[in-house]
Amino acid sequence: MSAEKLVKDLMRPLEQVPCVRERGSLRETMELMSDMEREGKPLCLLVTGEDSYEKGVIKGTVSAKDLVFGLFANFLKGARRSGPIFWEGQFEVECLEGVKKCAGEIMTPFKGCVRETETLMEAVFLMNKFGLSFLPVIHEDEVTGLIHLEEILEEIRRVVVK
Repeated sequence: MSAEKLVKDLMRPLEQVPCVRERGSLRETMELMSDMEREGKPLCLLVTGEDSYEKGVIKGTVSAKDLVFGLFANFLKGARRSGPIFWEGQFEVECLEGVKKCAGEIMTPFKGCVRETETLMEAVFLMNKFGLSFLPVIHEDEVTGLIHLEEILEEIRRVVVK
């Protein structure tokens, strides 16, 4: 039986994860995600601090879900309060208005993280616990990368299909 793989064996190193600044535009965020999609990478960006002393500080993430619901947040809030409203033509209006936001306004702050030396089961447990499809990976309290469900799924295929 082979040795059990650890998070560090499957994680994507930090230098391979695209980043956007906290005040970066959503247009820039969408362009980065388009590049990732073309490369077949999971759609997740890290959001870093803005000021010189915060450049290396990772504040949160932006996923495809954050982007879509972040663009339409004002509309959705109003629709919840007032019930059925006029929908026709609203999609384009909300896209053009929502894209004026910055990445920090729609990002998801980190809810949890996993250490490089933990097992994949720990990562699966934490993803389930926090309802995430990825987790930041840390080593000595510094983020060193991300692990995604897609990477864990590849390992599951390797174990099951052989």
